[in-house]
Amino acid sequence: MKKWMIALGATASILALSACNNDKADNAEVIAETSAGNITQDELYEAMKDRFGEEVLRELVYEKVLSEKYEVTDEEVQERLDELKQQMGPQFDSAMAQSGFKNEEQLSQTLRISMLQEKAAMENAEVTDEEIQKYYDEMKPEIRASHILVADEETAIEVKKKLDEGADFAELATEYSTDPGSAQNGGDLDWFGAGAMLPEFEEAAYSLEVNEISEPVESMYGFHIIKVTDKKEKQPFEDMKADLKEEVLLSKVQQEAVDTAVQKELDNANIKVKDSNLKNTFKKETEEQS
Repeated sequence: MKKWMIALGATASILALSACNNDKADNAEVIAETSAGNITQDELYEAMKDRFGEEVLRELVYEKVLSEKYEVTDEEVQERLDELKQQMGPQFDSAMAQSGFKNEEQLSQTLRISMLQEKAAMENAEVTDEEIQKYYDEMKPEIRASHILVADEETAIEVKKKLDEGADFAELATEYSTDPGSAQNGGDLDWFGAGAMLPEFEEAAYSLEVNEISEPVESMYGFHIIKVTDKKEKQPFEDMKADLKEEVLLSKVQQEAVDTAVQKELDNANIKVKDSNLKNTFKKETEEQS
């Protein structure tokens, strides 16, 4: 699951821009005072519209139109958010801030729109039973692991030596780990499956037996010492088939297919933009695709 950068550009401005537009108060209301003059709500709205208007309008319309036909539940959004947190590790908060999001609520709104677009594209994709069976045969069951993340190899070797001498893994994770999300839980990363972690981390984790501790493993975040704490058995194929079908379908969805599916839904929605400054928002999309 590698959807972090899909459509993140202006979506963080949606809440602010739509709030300005929908506020029932007088748009001449002063929202900032200076010795050189005041800034009104109307001025703020117009400035934001000029800068982000078309992008924000496009995503608001995407959500409105696609939600009529497709459903993305809060649980699905939370699952996608949790996957992102696992992938980004200790860099999650900084990556979210750099992308312009003030909080997880704003990021979740973007994820919902992205997932609605995915579902529109998946409706026209096809998958065979043979493809689902192959995917099942190659998939790895979930495992649960803990890790201690440190900045340099010297510290990692020091921590590993203490573990070899019988030190408690959870206590050392709390003391040494630079991953704040797991350190407070004794290094626990909860359950995860293939593709959720960095390749080098995943390879090392899946090679371990339960309660076995790895040698230091280097990644872009530093050095990990990994302990597998539990493993799941792979469920019977028939019990997983429906979920596997959706995963295989999603793997087939390319950006071109997403664009085509979304454009079809927009065409059927008979969109008419009343604001003269934004009237070409969707005409431009059509012209670019022709």
